[in-house]
Amino acid sequence: MPEQTPASRLWQVPDGDLTAIGVAREERLRIAYAEMLEFVGESEQRGLGKSLGFKDTSAFLTDTLRISAREAKQRIDHARATMPSSSLTGVPQPPPQAATGKALTAGDINAEHVHAITTTFQACPAEIPVEQREADERILVELARQAGPEAVRKAGRRLRAIWEQETAPPEDKDRGQAHPLRRLDITRRKDGSIRFSGELDAETAEELDGLLGPLAKPHRNPETGEHDTRSPAERAGDALAEIIALAARCDELGTQGGERAVMIVSVTLAELENRARHAFLDIPGISSVDGLRRLACESKVVPAIFGNNAAPLYVGDASRFATPAQRRYLAARDGGCAFPGCTRGPKWTTPHHVVPWSVDKRTDADNLVLLCGRHHRVIHHTQWEVRMNGHLPEFIPPPWTDHERKPMRNLAHTTPPRYQQAA
Repeated sequence: MPEQTPASRLWQVPDGDLTAIGVAREERLRIAYAEMLEFVGESEQRGLGKSLGFKDTSAFLTDTLRISAREAKQRIDHARATMPSSSLTGVPQPPPQAATGKALTAGDINAEHVHAITTTFQACPAEIPVEQREADERILVELARQAGPEAVRKAGRRLRAIWEQETAPPEDKDRGQAHPLRRLDITRRKDGSIRFSGELDAETAEELDGLLGPLAKPHRNPETGEHDTRSPAERAGDALAEIIALAARCDELGTQGGERAVMIVSVTLAELENRARHAFLDIPGISSVDGLRRLACESKVVPAIFGNNAAPLYVGDASRFATPAQRRYLAARDGGCAFPGCTRGPKWTTPHHVVPWSVDKRTDADNLVLLCGRHHRVIHHTQWEVRMNGHLPEFIPPPWTDHERKPMRNLAHTTPPRYQQAA
């Protein structure tokens, strides 16, 4: 088995097998963490720390395992939340997060996923029925199986907001929906600049956080390669300026801030493969037919690629772009980027042709899927595949991620049926 390859010989392993080794070892780490939680839970039940002279289980773990008090507390919390309640209390009853414990034991999720889920349910109101808690937990666990911890935390915040709304007194619900708390105080300076402060309701704050997050990330200077020297506050300010500029083009928001200028790129396949692109057009990072096709998906580019004997290999057409009505339908159907686990909303996505436009010239909605920039690259340049199953897109992972290559759908935008009915 590739995963048994000694570390000293990893340099001999092909790329695909090396990736499979990494996935298998990560799975073993997750299973080992589940086994550690079993030990922690048993120690807590026995009162092992006190019997050995320590103040409590946390002090016992901190000293014996040489971990921080914070890590010890987190492991105790995770053990209490994921182990069968009878192990810790002696009273048989459904465990608070049984699905989380099973997924961890199977190696499907990691410690960060567990922390995101358990933290969410620590804030679950007592009025929420057990059946509802269990159903909501399964939603987060399924999301964790295909997405990173940050996506689970975001879904958890959304879930907590729903719980709060469900358990709030009727008068508070009506007041909050009719008059959400939003306030903006602006002080204008003599030079025309402004200083402002204010507050937003939870729903609007979540939307703003989703907008600021990707735009406020640090990035390298494309000319010098230097690291971003802006402070977090400066990055947030620049991000807000981008959002304001986007809002100023509100009539074009349905097409992600407007279309770029139309370009016709004519190049022989030999020129493209020899990377002589600077002779005809300077597009950083585009040096292959696949790269040019991906760029054509993201902006209004009409590529015309010819063979050495002027034989047309790929000719695009501006009419292949989704209409505003199609974009609205895709936003409702996909909820945002459709790639498994991605939380990017519709405004940060581009319609991608499942069957390439060059094959059958189809731009109907059943041949389109919304993808963010990152996952657009993944589909074009890796072994991930996308296909339509009826009217819905599904993604086929690479063999090193899942040797059975089971189709996946994105659960990050999914709302539980009962909440859809209440909405």
